Amino acid sequence: MLKRGLMVMLLLAAPVSLRAQDRRIFDAHMHVGSSAASAAALAAMLDSLQVAKAVYIGTADAIAKADTSRFLRALMFPCGGGTLPNVGTRCFADGREWPDTAWLRQAVMDGRVQVFGEIGAQYMGIAPDDPRLEPYFALAEELQVPVGIHLGIGPPGVAYGMGRKPSPAYSGFAGDPRSLEPVLVRHPRLRLYVMHAAWPSLEAMTYMLYMHPRLYADLSVLQYAIPRLAYVSYLKALVDAGFGDRLMYGSDGGARFMKEGVRMIEEADFLTPVQKRALLYDNAARFFGR
Repeated sequence: MLKRGLMVMLLLAAPVSLRAQDRRIFDAHMHVGSSAASAAALAAMLDSLQVAKAVYIGTADAIAKADTSRFLRALMFPCGGGTLPNVGTRCFADGREWPDTAWLRQAVMDGRVQVFGEIGAQYMGIAPDDPRLEPYFALAEELQVPVGIHLGIGPPGVAYGMGRKPSPAYSGFAGDPRSLEPVLVRHPRLRLYVMHAAWPSLEAMTYMLYMHPRLYADLSVLQYAIPRLAYVSYLKALVDAGFGDRLMYGSDGGARFMKEGVRMIEEADFLTPVQKRALLYDNAARFFGR
C-alpha cells in the first residue's frame, strides 16, 4: 500500500507533457531559411510537431512564397542600411529602410502582408515611442493588423560587430517595454505583442501586461539564447503574475530551435495541461484571430 502511494505521489509530481495527438502548435515568431535544405527541414519539423499555424517573418520577397493556409505573412522592418538585422539580406528592391505606407496599405489589402513585424527598430537604436514608428502603428490600428515588436535582447556583441551583420546602434534603452505605453494609450485598439517577452526586463514587462490588457508577448529565442533555468524562472514569474493567457510560443530560428521551444513548455512542471495548450496554441489563435 505504501509502495502504491509513493508511485501515485511520483506521478503527480512529474511534469505533464501533452500527448502527441492532443498537441497543436501556433508559432508566433518564425524566421525563414533561403535554401532548399532549410525549407525541407522546416516542413518536416512543422509536420512532426503538428504546427498548424505560424507567423512567417521575412522580406516582402520571402514571405510572398508562403502558403497562407498555414502561414501568416509578416513583413520585417525597419532595415538599417536597407538590409535585415543579423542577416544582411536586402529588405526592399529600392534599398529603402522603411516601407512606404501607401504601398504597405495596399499590400495588406491584397493579402501580401498580414502582420507588421518583426519591428526591429531597436537594432537602429529606435524606441517604440519614436515618431518614425507612429505612421505604422496608426495604420496597423486602422486595418487591425497584428504587430510584433522586438524588445529586450539581441545577439551578444552585435553592437561591436560580432555576428553576421553588426548593429552598432543597438540599444537596451530602446528595448524597454515601458516605452510602449504612450503608443498603446494613443492607439487603444492596436493588436501588439512584445517579442522575446522583453527579457530580462521582468519588472517592466509585468507592469505593461498588468496595465495594458490587450498586450501579449511571445517567448521566442529564450529557449536557446539564455540558460534553461533563466528561461524557466522568467516564464514562471509571468505565469504566476497571472499572464499565462497572453504568452505565446515562438521558435525564432526555424526548424533547428522549434522542437526545443516546444519541449521547454511541455516539460515545465509548474504548468497545467490547459496552460501548456494555451501557450502552444490557444493564446496565439485568439490574438491573431485564426
